[in-house]
Amino acid sequence: MDQGTKCANARSARMTKTWLIVNEASGSYDAAVIADIVTWFADSDQPVDCIVRCPDEDLPSPEKLRAEGVDTLTIYAGDGTTNGALKAAAGWEGDVLILPGGTMNLLARALHGDQPCRSIIAEAGRNRRTKKLNTVEIGDSIAYVGVIAGPTTSWAKVRENARHTELADLVFNAIPAAISESLGGPQVGVEGDERRFPAIFAAPRDSSMALCGFTASTVGEVLSHASAWLGGDFRDGPREDLGSARSATLVSDAETIGLLIDGEPAEARPGDALTLGEAPHNFIETRAPAAP
Repeated sequence: MDQGTKCANARSARMTKTWLIVNEASGSYDAAVIADIVTWFADSDQPVDCIVRCPDEDLPSPEKLRAEGVDTLTIYAGDGTTNGALKAAAGWEGDVLILPGGTMNLLARALHGDQPCRSIIAEAGRNRRTKKLNTVEIGDSIAYVGVIAGPTTSWAKVRENARHTELADLVFNAIPAAISESLGGPQVGVEGDERRFPAIFAAPRDSSMALCGFTASTVGEVLSHASAWLGGDFRDGPREDLGSARSATLVSDAETIGLLIDGEPAEARPGDALTLGEAPHNFIETRAPAAP
């Protein structure tokens, strides 16, 4: 398949079935990997009919996907771009295949474990299984992986700068600012619990949200957070369990609370609530089913 072919010209005699979304602006984008992915789909008898290249091309809407006869939407991107693509396609009835194309790939790992793209594509072709996923919602934002609320969201900038090797800004600006905010910024908590933390993390589970508070009361804990962020999974940072709930109201002395929605920055205010929701998508899952 010609990698430069536009979607409008990519249709063959059969109805378009599979579309692939990629993020060409990502620091991890590699045209050779995209070519391999297209080949692996063809080898699995599920040819890619169209590649949507964001941010230059619009993310497909439900109307566009229906009109083009798409029944599988594959997303090869990081968690943030994946979130945007899912939001754009909300209401479409087809199946979504998430491939690990970013830094943390938390949603892909939840659906496929640590399998590489080639194995995921092959298994999806052999034995397609779909599932519904719950989400965490706050305001108009939907998180498929989770929401972080609080000052330690500044570590996301550290990770982004490290990814793009902006070493000067990393050393002289991003890391000092993140340490200062982690140790001295307004703390955040949830209503009904007196404890306060540099950040709260809410993750969707089967019937509720799992809640925890990240701790950063010492330089050692701050450095542990830095290691977790740079290592690719912020959930490895120091934390305390806050139990589970279907809804949790944020409390803080700050006027606004920094958020990371699947890794993408946003803002909330004290009194805003994190709530459990359900994703309007059918996700293809290839990891082994849990034992009964």
